Amino acid sequence: MLRAALAVFLASLAAWALFAPLAEPGRWALAQAAFCLLLGRALSLGGVRLIALGLFAPALLLALQWSLPPWVWALAALLTFALARNAPTQRVPFYRSSGEVCRVLSHWLPQGARLCDLGCADARMLFSLARLRPDLVLTGVENAPLPWLAARVRWSLAGRPANVKIVFGDLRRLPLAGFDVLYAFLSPAPMPMLWRRFQREADAGAWLASNSFAVPDAPAERTLPLGGPLQTELLLWRRPHAT
Repeated sequence: MLRAALAVFLASLAAWALFAPLAEPGRWALAQAAFCLLLGRALSLGGVRLIALGLFAPALLLALQWSLPPWVWALAALLTFALARNAPTQRVPFYRSSGEVCRVLSHWLPQGARLCDLGCADARMLFSLARLRPDLVLTGVENAPLPWLAARVRWSLAGRPANVKIVFGDLRRLPLAGFDVLYAFLSPAPMPMLWRRFQREADAGAWLASNSFAVPDAPAERTLPLGGPLQTELLLWRRPHAT
């Protein structure tokens, strides 16, 4: 989130050096969008976030020129909250796991493993994993309304598979027992909290698999390379067996 804000701020300054926003708003907005895309790529922002950065200034200019009624702004704010409510409240942006993550997990997970995706978004990865490994028991947890709704639609369109479950819930309060693997693609902010809960609540012998984000002062027991610019490696920790 800080990288995105930095890209917008620097792009606005760079565009201002070329065009005065009040005198040439159209050219300034296009220049700002171009700089946002360049800076976003340089800061390893991709996917939805990069597109949103590039469209922000032109969309804002068009909205101002069209004199949109207040309800449109209210609707836009509501949709933004429904899509990414965790960004301001838990500092977890809207991320989706890559296809490479799914491939790596499909090779690493043991037969019949019970996996919980702690923040499954639209559950794209879960259904890809279910196709590759029908023996797995998969649970996806999401508390942003729009991604959760998209995940439920996917589940219905897939024929409501018995080995895939979609839950509306908050990872801060979700029971962590009953799973062999807890998968998370979050951000650095919630990792200490998740680590404490994993050590306290997860089943003995269960694994925590974090996509790219480490736990402070707790080196991973294993790492599996992912090879992406943002999704770089899968970090794995195992909860010791009870004594």
